Amino acid sequence: MFDPPIEGEYEIYLNGQLASHERYIGQILDISPRGMKIVCGPEIESFLMKSSLQMNVRFLLDVTYIRALGDVIWSRSFGDSFQCGLNFTVQKDIDELITNELKHRRRKEVLAKRINHNIS
Repeated sequence: MFDPPIEGEYEIYLNGQLASHERYIGQILDISPRGMKIVCGPEIESFLMKSSLQMNVRFLLDVTYIRALGDVIWSRSFGDSFQCGLNFTVQKDIDELITNELKHRRRKEVLAKRINHNIS
């Protein structure tokens, strides 16, 4: 879980086709090589009942921008927004890239905590 959440942008797809030419901003709460939990704005609501809803998400975990396509497998209301669970479709090298970026990010977080602890 990210604290604070990581900002990402996403596009909405239905039946494999771009449903809207707009890019939206979401907040990534959690991620693994196989999927993510993301908070989306109210624009997603009209698409949530569609059976083949996908999101193409672009985000930065550490140093490399990642673009991953995922099937929306669940959603729930979250204030005036929606939390959505994505299951990434099979995309060559995305699993490894996400894993490596998470490792690098975590190392930096641990190092920063040590430095802050030593300064205090």
